[in-house]
Amino acid sequence: MINDDVISTISTEDYNSICNNVFDYMTGFNSPEKSIQQNYLLKREHINRVVGYSEVLTRSLELDNDMVMAAQLAALLHDIGRFEQYKQHQTFNDSISFDHAEKAIELIDENKWLANLPDDVQQTIVKAIKYHNKINAPKTEDEQSTLLIQILRDADKIDILDIAIKEFSLPVKDQNQSFALELEKKPTFSKKVANAILAGKNADKKDLKTVNDFKLMLMSYVFDINFKASFALINKRQYLKQLFDTLPKSDDIFEVYRKTKIHVENQLI
Repeated sequence: MINDDVISTISTEDYNSICNNVFDYMTGFNSPEKSIQQNYLLKREHINRVVGYSEVLTRSLELDNDMVMAAQLAALLHDIGRFEQYKQHQTFNDSISFDHAEKAIELIDENKWLANLPDDVQQTIVKAIKYHNKINAPKTEDEQSTLLIQILRDADKIDILDIAIKEFSLPVKDQNQSFALELEKKPTFSKKVANAILAGKNADKKDLKTVNDFKLMLMSYVFDINFKASFALINKRQYLKQLFDTLPKSDDIFEVYRKTKIHVENQLI
C-alpha cells in the first residue's frame, strides 16, 4: 500500500458540487449540428470513462477515499479545455490550436471549480492536469503529485487506446477525422516515428504525418504506463495486436509490435 495520508480531506459535498458544475459546463456546448455534437460527446464520454479508470487504478493501489476523489476530479477536469478548443478551432490537435491542458487550468481558475478544496489538494489536481498530455512526466514532484500524475496519465491512455480500437474497426469513411488529429490517411508511416519506438521511446506528436503514425504513437504509450493494473488491462484487451492488425505489414512495423508487446508482457511477470 502506498502512503497517501498527506493529502487533505475532500468533503463529499464539495466533490459533488464540482462534478455538477463541470457537467453543467460541458452540456453548455451542446450543438444541433450532428458533426459538432459528435465531437463534444466524444470528449464527454472520454472524460466519464477516464474518471472510471482513475477509480479502478486508485482502488488497485489501495488508496484512501480522499486520493480516489482527487484522482477522479483530476480526470473530470483533464480534458475540459477540449470543448473551447473545438469551438474555436474545430480540432483537437494542440499543435495547431492551443495546449488543452493549459486551457483546462485557466478554466479551473476562472470558474473557481476547486476553490473550496484545501490548497494542497488543488495544487495536486492541477499538476496532474498540467502534465497529463506532456510527452514525459516530471521526475521532481512530491510523492502525492507524482502518484496523481501517473494515475491520470495511465487512465487517459487506456481510454484513448480503447477509443482507437473502436474507431479503426469502422469503415474508413465512418471514422472520426478529429480523433486522429486530421492526419492524412495514406498507406505510409514515418521512419522517424518507428525508430523512436524501436529505441524504447514514446513517439512525439509533432512527428506524426499520417494516421498510421498516429497508430504507432498509440502503441508507444506502453513505454509510459506506470501500474501493473494498467498493463493487465492493455494485455487482456489486446490493444497492441488490434492496432498492429490495422497497419501495413513491414519489418519495422512488426518490430514495433514485437518490442511493445514484449514490454507489456515483462511488466506482468
